[in-house]
Amino acid sequence: MKNLDFSKLKIPTANSIESSIPEKTGKIRKLHIKDKLKEIGVDLSALRLGDFDQIGEHTAKKMRDPSSELYATAGAYFRPNYERGILIYSLIKKFNLKSMLEIGFGRGYATMCASLAFSELGGGEITTVDPNLDEQFLNGLASKFPNSWFENITFINGTSQEYLPTLDRKFDMIFIDGDHRYEAVKNDWENCKDMYSRFLIFDDYHLPSKEEKDIDCANVVDHIDDDTKELIIGDRRIFLDDRGYSDEEIDYGQVLLERK
Repeated sequence: MKNLDFSKLKIPTANSIESSIPEKTGKIRKLHIKDKLKEIGVDLSALRLGDFDQIGEHTAKKMRDPSSELYATAGAYFRPNYERGILIYSLIKKFNLKSMLEIGFGRGYATMCASLAFSELGGGEITTVDPNLDEQFLNGLASKFPNSWFENITFINGTSQEYLPTLDRKFDMIFIDGDHRYEAVKNDWENCKDMYSRFLIFDDYHLPSKEEKDIDCANVVDHIDDDTKELIIGDRRIFLDDRGYSDEEIDYGQVLLERK
């Protein structure tokens, strides 16, 4: 048997794999969340921020590192982008949506905000997909929120790559907030792009000025050809920002795509 010559074989390195990911361009229309809510006709004074605090207390609130300066001056806990829940809630209420698919349940903040909206509308269905659903944690949530919120939630304990190809239907809204690495986000987009009838939201979009390991949402979104794309700038733009950030310093948010 002839010996094979591997001397000229090119082995992909970490750098060559990373270089295959398209770069972020940051070429996207940016809109402050207050302006977006006003644009769709939401009365900001009618929003009950306490409702989102009640939800966030059990699903989204985070604790600062005790060694940080803000721990000493602003407190131990903070509200990490509660506005994403307000955006989801407002779109459901304003456009009378009836169904939502969520990729990435996490601690359940988006699901509970959607449940609040659907309950106020008199009904709606949520399908949420996550490979790390914890039965004990879910039972804990069920003890804190109305039973009616859970009656129309379907929990899928698995990956979106496994589950989405089995679906043959559309949802009024899709919220993509799962694995944020490039291939995973790209697969979620490819699977979902023909599956929503009204809105699709990508969480954790970062402009080029913000770099964070394994957060590649923008590397996918920036190359989607859709004139409706908007980066909704939020994160303590409605809630008190005890960091003292200006609007211009917020270089991340949710990207909203719309079908009319």
